[in-house]
Amino acid sequence: MQSDEIATGGGRRGVIGRLWRSRVVRFGALGVANNLLAYAIFAGLTLAGVASIAAATITYVLGMVVSYLGNRSFTFRHTGSARRSLVRFLIVNAVGYGINVAILAIFVEHLGFNALLVQFVAIVIVAGFIFVSMRFWVFSGDKTVPTKPLRWGT
Repeated sequence: MQSDEIATGGGRRGVIGRLWRSRVVRFGALGVANNLLAYAIFAGLTLAGVASIAAATITYVLGMVVSYLGNRSFTFRHTGSARRSLVRFLIVNAVGYGINVAILAIFVEHLGFNALLVQFVAIVIVAGFIFVSMRFWVFSGDKTVPTKPLRWGT
């Protein structure tokens, strides 16, 4: 395979480059890394005796900082108003936090399910809500930087 085929989308590297330009893939990659770290911190806190909702609150705040910076610059490449996107981001995450706490309160505190299992499921539910909200509200309507193709080997 010629190097220009790789750079323009031919071959395996071209497929990877096309996938990496996808907002969903970038959101997922950032989210997986952020949530693995948050889940590890959540597990450590709950195993140390911290209540599940308090542990979720601590990890949620830490994860929000990473999420805003990463999603603004990496996932959505947003160059519009930082103030506007931050306010919207905080609103979306407050709603996401409410969903997360409600899931924990119902399934852990009232029904007695395992906190680690419930939080794992809650992460998936809340992540879906947050992606859709960020894509169509938080980082929409302002400028976004177009995704440039990755150039392999140049």
